[in-house]
Amino acid sequence: MTGGGLAGRLRRFVSRSSADDDDGGSSKDTGSASVDDEGPEGEVRDEMFARLKREAEEVVRREPILAMLLSRVGLIPPDPKHPQSPGCPYKPARTFEEVISRIVTHRLSTCSGGSSTICPDYLYDHILAAFMGNELECGHTMAMAVREDARAIIRRDPACETLLEAVLFMKGFLSLVLHRAARRAWKPDGAGGGASGSRFLALLLQSQASSAFGVDIHPAASIGCGVMFDHATGVVIGETATVGDNTTILHGVTLGGTGKENGDRHPKIGRDVLIGAGTKILGNITVGDRAKIGALSVVLRPIPGGATAVG
Repeated sequence: MTGGGLAGRLRRFVSRSSADDDDGGSSKDTGSASVDDEGPEGEVRDEMFARLKREAEEVVRREPILAMLLSRVGLIPPDPKHPQSPGCPYKPARTFEEVISRIVTHRLSTCSGGSSTICPDYLYDHILAAFMGNELECGHTMAMAVREDARAIIRRDPACETLLEAVLFMKGFLSLVLHRAARRAWKPDGAGGGASGSRFLALLLQSQASSAFGVDIHPAASIGCGVMFDHATGVVIGETATVGDNTTILHGVTLGGTGKENGDRHPKIGRDVLIGAGTKILGNITVGDRAKIGALSVVLRPIPGGATAVG
């Protein structure tokens, strides 16, 4: 994944990220990507990937029990001095995208109790291919969206201190990665959300994400970048729902239908929206940009931009 194609994507990402940070980004270190000149072998320097490697090295020095996990995802080589490492298969990851693909594959494989219903190698290849694709979801490639999702956690979750913990342990982030890969398999063919691609592979990924992480997102749903599912357990997003950039959704939120409609029947959430825990937003209604919805609300009517809704 090195070379001209990825280099170009990273440069566009850096340009946009720098503009976002100039507009009032948090002073907290977000690990935003930066790209230096290509090296003699055309290798691109990616600060998000470099930060993951630095943090992994620091963690394993303090907590060697993490050595096997960090070796399996390609961030550190096995160390024979650590009893957790010998015999662990190791292939160094070369990019941020490879690390994320390995983490998601490893989490799904371990959550299945060793009897996975999908070949780990095939799952890894599909996720990595989705990262490399040019398909857009709410105007973003998967590679750009996943990076922004990771940065959103660092910016908005005060409990998260490192990029490494965000991508290793935050199941909201991992479920979004799987959704984005599932959507690339599904290939929605219009407003109704029908599949023009690998429908059953997409549904399998949806099912696996639901089982492993407790998050159920239909593959045809459209989700922007910089989205954070805080805690994430019990989030349900329907087939024709849309979630705008930089939205935060807490646990137990449903973006569903009323049960009385067909076709385009799910909510359309704007940008920079905050949806509190346990909220149910039902039907083909719009929640405007920068709206805030209080915990345990039931929303059946449109919410204008900038408004606060409770109850």
